Amino acid sequence: MKIQYPALAFLALIHVLALAAFPYMYFYGLSWPEATYHIIGYFLGGFGITALYHRAWTHNSVNFARPVEYALAVCSTMVPQMPARQWISTHILHHHHTDSDQDPYNIKRGFWWAHFEWIILAPVPPIVLPARLDNNPVIDWHERNSFTISAVVNLLIPVGLAIAAGAPWWGGVLVSALRLVVTSHVVYSVNSVCHKWGTRPFTQEVSARDVWWFPFALGEQYHNYHHAFPRDYRHGVRRFDFDPTKWLIEGLVMTGLASNPFKMPDRRIEEAKRSRVPAE
Repeated sequence: MKIQYPALAFLALIHVLALAAFPYMYFYGLSWPEATYHIIGYFLGGFGITALYHRAWTHNSVNFARPVEYALAVCSTMVPQMPARQWISTHILHHHHTDSDQDPYNIKRGFWWAHFEWIILAPVPPIVLPARLDNNPVIDWHERNSFTISAVVNLLIPVGLAIAAGAPWWGGVLVSALRLVVTSHVVYSVNSVCHKWGTRPFTQEVSARDVWWFPFALGEQYHNYHHAFPRDYRHGVRRFDFDPTKWLIEGLVMTGLASNPFKMPDRRIEEAKRSRVPAE
């Protein structure tokens, strides 16, 4: 078992800084511009992962107009994740080998393994991408520039907002680290919480579960449906399901900024609910 020391060092650092954000906010407070930036950043960063990395790039659920892809790629840097190619390839492995030894974040190895230990302890698998992404210029551009963009949105802007509020500049770093930690654990929880607790109304062949009480994942919490129908752009398929990523995609389709959203026919969904076996 080879420890991924860069990942370990980064995770340790942002967690220490995030903890330091609490006494900082107690003594210095948090201005409205700072709070607004980080709340909006939570959603924008989340959509960069859920809409672009996950539903569009990994599962081909929808095609975004190129400017939208660039915008969402910028947004994705507000959540500390793997480079796009590695993220996509690893997640495809997860779907192809769910709950087996080939599953990078196999829940059968334990809750904490699926949550974050695999990032530090699992070997990095070879990167294999779908052919449709081979010549995607946004992925190349994003991986070349993600460090610079991340420095701007996660360091320079928060530091500037802290200074403008009359607070110490380093307070911006601490509050930004707190957002990074929160968003990271929400993403991790899709692999842990959503494979541990909840219901399996669409398939019982895998551990993935729908967890309605975990709305922070922007729709990814309907994980049992997603594993039954991984290409559907909707994860919360029912009308009352809280799936902001689905709503974002539908809004972009309505405005002509997205196309070809894949939607599983109702008949197939009902068949899956009756039989509770994988539908594709």
